[in-house]
Amino acid sequence: MSAPSNRMTALLNKLERRLGTKPLNLPEEYGKDAWANEVIANETLDTFSRFFPNTLIVKVGKELQKMNSDGWYVIDENLMDGIEVIGVRDIDWKIFSQDSIAQQLAGGYGLYSALPTDYNVDDVMMIQARANMTSIFNNPIICEYKPPNMVRISGVYKQDITNGLRGFPVTLFIKHATNLMTISPTKMETFEELAECDVARFLYENLKYYEGIETVHASIDIKLSELENKASKRDDIVAKLDEAHISFANDGQPMIFTV
Repeated sequence: MSAPSNRMTALLNKLERRLGTKPLNLPEEYGKDAWANEVIANETLDTFSRFFPNTLIVKVGKELQKMNSDGWYVIDENLMDGIEVIGVRDIDWKIFSQDSIAQQLAGGYGLYSALPTDYNVDDVMMIQARANMTSIFNNPIICEYKPPNMVRISGVYKQDITNGLRGFPVTLFIKHATNLMTISPTKMETFEELAECDVARFLYENLKYYEGIETVHASIDIKLSELENKASKRDDIVAKLDEAHISFANDGQPMIFTV
């Protein structure tokens, strides 16, 4: 079988057991190769990646990438060969950070050291006041994405702030690999449920035209109602993904907003 290896092969075997299609001896165009290359790779992975994408850090900069007149950086097509970009999360600020308590205090981040110090209550209040004052003049940096492979960063008033930058690392949202190795094991159960629905719908839509056909031996009865029932659960699974994707478990949603 020419289907992708690793987790994909294991998933295809699992779906065959769950759907009970092994005794049907399905033709090649409806077999497990088609499940992997047509259904799971193009439908299941697309839907799942939109809610729980994989991430890739790329470095963009004037000396590395071509920038147009509107401030958009074009991500290197060679670097992205075979990778489908879904969106952009943000600049990877961790690369620029330094683990320094002194610098964080000087920057007004409201950090309080639990180590033995000469801090008193007034010192703690002043640190918090400085953090509050700094936040008033905070000028957030906005990272934007334009399909299929363009990003730009700007200030709150859309001004170009890239002058002097030699390069900056951007975290992109990308589609998961077809071998499924980039999907967290804790999310595989939901992915398998979604894949089962997609394969069941694929089989139902293609085999329903054979149901009830009279042959010289007997009438064809494939029990398509079972496949139809499994396929009908897809909307519920997508709704569950939509509800769960804004959480700490999702790298694509680093912040949670409450009202």
